[in-house]
Amino acid sequence: MTAHPLGKHVPQTADKPKERGPTIMFNKVILIGRLGQNAEAKTTQNNKEYVVLNIATQESWKNDKGDYENRTEWHRVYAWRNLSKFAKTLQKGQLVTLEGILRYREVEDEVKGTTFKHRIAEIHAISMKRLSKIETADDPSDGADDE
Repeated sequence: MTAHPLGKHVPQTADKPKERGPTIMFNKVILIGRLGQNAEAKTTQNNKEYVVLNIATQESWKNDKGDYENRTEWHRVYAWRNLSKFAKTLQKGQLVTLEGILRYREVEDEVKGTTFKHRIAEIHAISMKRLSKIETADDPSDGADDE
């Protein structure tokens, strides 16, 4: 703190927060994984079509003993609007890559008469591409964006 000649405190730059430009925030998920089951087409109460995908990703590493371990994570992915048309063509076992945003939703589950509230994570896809070959040659599309 610096004293003013009259004994009053004069604020220095460290006393007030620095002014910055707009704050940049980012929510982006990128996955490469396989479908655990065929795409599931659904319709909202407002007659909007969407598709739910269950996608598995796997990571592996060597443990302290030199043995390989792996972990599979399951991701619930939603495809809306134009992207749902492409997503509903996807089948179990196919390798896909996607970009999306992470969202959380509150749900209630009942176990043995007791209700539990918890949050679940969901990915809302923005773009998606099929990486594995498709069995039938009549579907030339291999990717789509939600635009």
